[in-house]
Amino acid sequence: MIRPRFLIPAALLASLGGAIIAASAEPNPPPLSDVPESVAHDGILSVTLEAKTGKTNFDGVSVDTIAYNGIFAGPVLRLWPGDKLRVHFQNRLAEPSNLHFHGMQTSPRGNSDNVHLLVPAGKDFDYEVKIPRDQPPGTYWYHAHPHGLSEKQVGLGLSGALIVEGLANRVPNLGAVRERLFTLKTVEMDDSEDPKIAEEWHGVIATINGQTNIEEAMRPGEAVLWHVGNQSSNLAAHLALDGHKFTVVARDGNLVPAPVEAEVLDIGPASRLDVLVTGGAPGVYGLVARNVLTGQDDKMSPNRTIGHVTIGGAAVSAPKPTAPKLEDLSQLSPKSFRTFVFTQSKDSEKFFMNDRLFDHARVDTRVNLGDVEDWTIRNDSDDMHVFHIHQLPFQVMAVNDKPVPFEGLLDTVRVPERGSVKIRLAFLNPDIVGKFMYHCHVLKHEDKGMMQVIEVVDPKAVKHAGLARWLAALVRRGTPPDDVVPICSAWAAG
Repeated sequence: MIRPRFLIPAALLASLGGAIIAASAEPNPPPLSDVPESVAHDGILSVTLEAKTGKTNFDGVSVDTIAYNGIFAGPVLRLWPGDKLRVHFQNRLAEPSNLHFHGMQTSPRGNSDNVHLLVPAGKDFDYEVKIPRDQPPGTYWYHAHPHGLSEKQVGLGLSGALIVEGLANRVPNLGAVRERLFTLKTVEMDDSEDPKIAEEWHGVIATINGQTNIEEAMRPGEAVLWHVGNQSSNLAAHLALDGHKFTVVARDGNLVPAPVEAEVLDIGPASRLDVLVTGGAPGVYGLVARNVLTGQDDKMSPNRTIGHVTIGGAAVSAPKPTAPKLEDLSQLSPKSFRTFVFTQSKDSEKFFMNDRLFDHARVDTRVNLGDVEDWTIRNDSDDMHVFHIHQLPFQVMAVNDKPVPFEGLLDTVRVPERGSVKIRLAFLNPDIVGKFMYHCHVLKHEDKGMMQVIEVVDPKAVKHAGLARWLAALVRRGTPPDDVVPICSAWAAG
């Protein structure tokens, strides 16, 4: 029997869509091979996403999965800053589900990015998400976010890439480059009798854009912008390309202050990296997931090759990106300081934040719009925890109490085992007023309690609402109009 498990080791990840070519050919692979995409027109993207169980064929093996529109990789959504996203969501599961637009700095209220909403089994719901005009272009994603079911639903396929266009234009001296998207997902099978799954893949199915093996092509000297996202439920990815290095230009959709060279891309759960890859000498190079067991007996290897990049054709000259100008939150002064401690029960069946399990009806943290705060996230366990907050990015200020240089903004960060990170958050965007979540993005931990509710409050709106209630009470009591005017003036002055 083949039974999907929901602990998804995403260390197996990534490559590009496309077809392998001969070294002498002129490579020109189509964008996003085999992954349907929807593109905004005239400022609006209207799509239907149907969540439904089904079967997906992975290299001849049929597996039970859950997908949007029957596409295991997930339909790709492409928008520009300032666009409006309208999603007609159809829940055809036997359980509730919903949508979260991860990394969008948009409203958490109403029918926007509101994960407090649950769409019952068999029901439809219309989401409308206004992408802010100052939303950083880059790689984001959407996924199911029903508490208690997130690990299962995301682990079996309920996610997809969301691209905010224009990243290359924001990097000085980068200009127009070819772009490729990696939708990275894995499924673990713990009791499969299929020899390919059990013996060759060791119970793990790794997919790239919904396929188990991807071939890509590029020219010598060509710089290609790879959008890489880890849509795993639980584990990190460690990706390398034989004979090449990566140049990181953005993390979690936010530009880095200077391009960073890396031999291995370490991508935590829910994290995204936008990287430049420059083609080397003609040849075929393996794309390798580090620390992933594959093969049997003397052929067994701890590193799995999950794709190939063929370099051939006429050589071209690659651009050299330079450093963009970015806002550094260290120039802001925090008003408040908070500490959040991650712990868990001995049997790892309960996961706590400040000794509390998640309660949908409880507000754990209240912040005034306009405030800047420093939060220390402490991991008092030997388990991996990844902090994520909805609606706004943050800046890492210190790791294990040691200050770190400015490296750009993030929306997810790994908290060292038996260690801590200090982050700075600027609650300045009026669009984020409302209630939303912060949590561990190891979804097994979130589902078992490691999540809390934050409410951002606009003090002016609270004051005006209080004035309205007061005036209504005065009118009910028969207060003369001439007496109401000085009351309003005094309220406004105070």
